[in-house]
Amino acid sequence: MNIPLKPEDKEIEQLQKLIRNTPIQVDLIDKTMDRFEKVGTRRHKRSNTLPKRTRNTIIVTSATLAMTFMLVVGTGFISPTMAASIRQIPGMNSIFQLAGDLGLQTADEKGLLSKPNLSDTHDGLTLSVPEVMFDGTRVSIALERKTEEGSNYAEGNISSLITDILLSINGDAVNSYAPSNTSNSIDPYTILGKDNNSTILQFSDLRNQGGKAFPDKFELTITVPVSGIKQPFEISIPVEKNTKNNLVLTPSISRDYGDIHLKLEKIEFTPITTNITTRIVLPEHSKISSLPFLSYELFDEKGTSLKLIGGSGWSATDGNVLVTDSQFEPFKSIPKSITIKTYKNIFKKEDKSQFELDKNGNQIIEYFPKLEFTLPISK
Repeated sequence: MNIPLKPEDKEIEQLQKLIRNTPIQVDLIDKTMDRFEKVGTRRHKRSNTLPKRTRNTIIVTSATLAMTFMLVVGTGFISPTMAASIRQIPGMNSIFQLAGDLGLQTADEKGLLSKPNLSDTHDGLTLSVPEVMFDGTRVSIALERKTEEGSNYAEGNISSLITDILLSINGDAVNSYAPSNTSNSIDPYTILGKDNNSTILQFSDLRNQGGKAFPDKFELTITVPVSGIKQPFEISIPVEKNTKNNLVLTPSISRDYGDIHLKLEKIEFTPITTNITTRIVLPEHSKISSLPFLSYELFDEKGTSLKLIGGSGWSATDGNVLVTDSQFEPFKSIPKSITIKTYKNIFKKEDKSQFELDKNGNQIIEYFPKLEFTLPISK
């Protein structure tokens, strides 16, 4: 005998079918390039623009349950009661957990963050800071929007409202920590949050490029002008380093290829971020702008690679020296050894603003084997 399903059971069954049968479009290259455009990934000062984005949309199944849950809840396929129950699932309300950054997901799962829940409100718009993370290499601030009913500021992505972001640390402008007498500045950028009402503000110090390190504990004030609102939003946030015993190595090993002298200066491992600092030196009177756009891949001893999430680089007055910090997602555990591969992207001959793609739609890159590093890691 079939027992009739309760209304809430029918909703669960309907939700399960929807999850199984609904594909989700994930524009991976677009998302990555959006981050590069916003990240201040100034490998050097030779250009302020990036090549036109090449689209490669991939259809994935809805096994990514969190994304599907957010889609289903947000589009009203289930009752408010069921939606409220789903939002109680651990991590469903965490901006860090749903941002697509393994390090920030780890911070949420391991409690390596703070939850200040501070906010400011003007003209029916509230900007709040529900989550903060600082691991010594990057500061991540979750920003969330809430609006009153009928507000003019409820539409579109939260990032479209923000016209600028000003930062100060303990009352001093954040660029008081940048290298003095240079144009190398600390540039905040935003990445996608869990939905249109959230974003994540990130920035790093430039201690590896001649600046000062951020204190382990400081008061951060963010000032956010919003178009159409006279008074800027201002939130003061206590920030404290959330990780301990970060592993920092200074191997100072070098490789040479033609006129390129590449030095690996520092590697920093935290539970949230892996950062490598490199220095390229060309012959005197040469210019960094003569080089192709160089990037790095990072692998452990098993060949597992880490995703690049950001970074910054600077060359004084387009000189012959380029110092770069490249930030990757964290290793799950400290590897026995790492390999760093240097490469350049290949661009289309007929259009230098677009990447050359292989038959599978992947970007074609060219490695420089003589600029490769492999070194053991001593814990």
